[in-house]
Amino acid sequence: MIITFNKEKFLEKLVPSMATVSTKSTIVSIEGVLIETMEDNSLRLTTYDMLKGVRSYVEDVTVKEHGKYIINAGRLLQILRVMPDGEDVTIQVDANLSVTVGNENSSFSLFAMNGKDFPSLPDLNGDMGFSLPQGVFKKMIAKVAHSVAAQHVRPALCGAYFSFEKDMLDVTACDGFTLSKCRIKCEINDIGREKIFEEEPFKMIIPGHALSELSRMLNDDDEPVSIYIGVKHAMFHVGGIVFFTRLIDNEYIDYTRILPKEQTIFLRVNRERLLAGLERAMLIAEGKHSGSGIGYVKLIVGEDTLTLTSTSAGGKVTDEMKCVHTGETLEIGFNCRFLINCVKAADTEEVMLTMKGVNTAITIEPTEASEEKDFFYLVLPVRMNEK
Repeated sequence: MIITFNKEKFLEKLVPSMATVSTKSTIVSIEGVLIETMEDNSLRLTTYDMLKGVRSYVEDVTVKEHGKYIINAGRLLQILRVMPDGEDVTIQVDANLSVTVGNENSSFSLFAMNGKDFPSLPDLNGDMGFSLPQGVFKKMIAKVAHSVAAQHVRPALCGAYFSFEKDMLDVTACDGFTLSKCRIKCEINDIGREKIFEEEPFKMIIPGHALSELSRMLNDDDEPVSIYIGVKHAMFHVGGIVFFTRLIDNEYIDYTRILPKEQTIFLRVNRERLLAGLERAMLIAEGKHSGSGIGYVKLIVGEDTLTLTSTSAGGKVTDEMKCVHTGETLEIGFNCRFLINCVKAADTEEVMLTMKGVNTAITIEPTEASEEKDFFYLVLPVRMNEK
């Protein structure tokens, strides 16, 4: 294989592909990028870590000899980054799988693997498909990503639960300590050969490890992301790149059973003011001096004030703010970071906090209901070890 290409155009497609290059597997081939020459003189790049992958195409390539080889992705990326900008780069692979990467002035040597050694990919041509604005999809991922469990005995909680309708997107995530649920009205279009919204909403669970990488590929604009559904995988077409991931094939929990009933304490508070107070409290709650235990922030609900306080071996912080309060007074503790994540994800000027007692979860909701968008966050309390 002998190919010559523009360095910047190649890196534009290689860099996103690095998100699905394995670095911890005993399968050497998935540490590399599969480079294939196509009949139209383009290159097809594929990376796959056995759970998720990226496929993309590099155009305007000069192909002198066709081929299909695997080259270590990390090493290739390092080499291309130090090559002069604005110049073409040539990759040559000989019959002994020896690779030369360079131009007239400099070159690097490394080794390749035969393209036949790359793992088999899932079928990337789903019959069912739909599209929605990238900005909306990215925003919804950001609103719930903090509540996706990294590990859990229930595999479904290691992903976010998406429900798609023709004009509504619902997303839910729960890690056992927090629950995040968001809903937004947007235009979702059928684009597959099979209709997906004929009867009821389409639902799927996208793994957390895939959500983080997908979010980096999405833009904040109204350009569409096309989503195709296979037997066990979902494919996301974003700006000439196809990101695919295995879905979590489990039933999601019935989270309605854990929602607190008949809350009796209601607080209306400015969101930015609450977030600032929590971030100050976290300096003490999660400082290096806090020891092995998990620091917490205590919420003291007064008649018309909300006081945040946190104490550790390194000091104490107290922050008082005004609020509109209905119900009894209360002192309750929470993991400070959990509260920050939920308050930060809310996007209204004011939020409504509801509570009932020291053993009941707090909920964070908008002060006014809206048909266009809605959010709901829940955080479990912690036991306060105070004498």
